[in-house]
Amino acid sequence: MKNSLRFKITFWIIFFLFWYLMGKRINSPTIFPYPHKVLLKTISLLSDTEFLYNLGITAIRSLVGLFLAFFIGFILGNIKNEKFYVGIRNIIDIFQSNPLIIWITLALLWFGFGSKTVIFTTFIMLFPNLYLSVYYALKNIPTEYIELFKIYPISKKNYITKFLIPYIKPFILPVLANSTISSFKISAMAEFFATNNGIGFLLSYAKTFLNTEYIYAISIYLFIISKFLEYIFRKMNILKEDLKL
Repeated sequence: MKNSLRFKITFWIIFFLFWYLMGKRINSPTIFPYPHKVLLKTISLLSDTEFLYNLGITAIRSLVGLFLAFFIGFILGNIKNEKFYVGIRNIIDIFQSNPLIIWITLALLWFGFGSKTVIFTTFIMLFPNLYLSVYYALKNIPTEYIELFKIYPISKKNYITKFLIPYIKPFILPVLANSTISSFKISAMAEFFATNNGIGFLLSYAKTFLNTEYIYAISIYLFIISKFLEYIFRKMNILKEDLKL
């Protein structure tokens, strides 16, 4: 534990020292601002109501897209039909074979500029893994359990609450946790191209006016949010801990 902490502290000291030296070497705040200026900008955003408002918008969009992906994935994952699965699997292959920018472009054509495009893009990117996790969790229920419930039938409510959910939870929760982390990043990227608010829009706006410190500061917040969620899910034993040095 001590070695791991020491390594992390050493790494970040070297990282910021290298960043400072690179900034001094390049000598262009537009390209490579000094780390202390980025840190000050990052701290100042905590009292920036516009930033906090747009951060909230991105969070709502990402959660809506995540909820739709999980809800529809859970419903469809419960359909135990091989032909239906093959059809959904073919659609998923289409989803996964195209990069994110393709779906953002198509969503702009279908839904126009705004929240629908962001939510749709988030849904499209998260649905495949959530659906497959539910489908395979249900498919791999041991046959002895199925036979047991035929001999000793229980109510649908008890089957779902006392057996099904506890059984599939270990299979689904890690995927759901990773999807939650990814949803914020996906929404922010979609906002970059498709909205006039949200974190992604702030990045686009800052790029237009070459406000590099602002871009770096927002990227730090995206990093912090991602790591904070990872930390929470690890503490909940949903995600595995990193390997200790």
